[in-house]
Amino acid sequence: MDIYEYIRNLNARPEAFPEMLAYAKRHDVPIMDEDALNVMKHYMKLARVKNVLEIGTAIGYSAMHMLSVDDSVSVVTIEKDEDAHRTANAFFTDHGVSHRVLSVLGDAKEVPFEALGEAPFDLLFIDASKGNNQRFYERYLPLVKTGGLIIVDNILIRGLVVQDGITARGTRRMKEKVDGFNRAVAGSGTASAFLPVGDGLLVIIKDEKEELR
Repeated sequence: MDIYEYIRNLNARPEAFPEMLAYAKRHDVPIMDEDALNVMKHYMKLARVKNVLEIGTAIGYSAMHMLSVDDSVSVVTIEKDEDAHRTANAFFTDHGVSHRVLSVLGDAKEVPFEALGEAPFDLLFIDASKGNNQRFYERYLPLVKTGGLIIVDNILIRGLVVQDGITARGTRRMKEKVDGFNRAVAGSGTASAFLPVGDGLLVIIKDEKEELR
């Protein structure tokens, strides 16, 4: 056991939604790693997060976990894939939380803000197409309250972010975009932490002067 596995095991908790986890595995749906998910929920408790804007619903696994932090938490979540959107809504209904979820079908790069309910949000969670992290960050940052959290998953893209000699053009371009976003945040003076949990988690605290250059 290496030190990262040791920490991963310590961060593990009993799975709250085993049927969703099983569905994701059975259908090869990428979901948030368990240790990163539990660290994010811990930050939500520390910051007393009540309303969340999520970019990338998939089957609703992360949203369900965020809703489980407290009965007062609500989630607005955006998903462009119709099948995933439909599956997520079925899970929300089955678990009796539909009244706390605004599930939006559309492309997060162009969904009108009017469709997202009332801002500002306590937490912006970005977990969609990795090459668009900066684009999503810049677009939705104004909807986050000052002092609110922005959390970005998969900032290590399974180790690709430090891999040299990538020959596949699309993969290389994605790596460059993710790395560029990470470095822009690190160099911006923004209050942020890069955490080596799961596939890498970036936690940012929004400051009133925050801006990426």
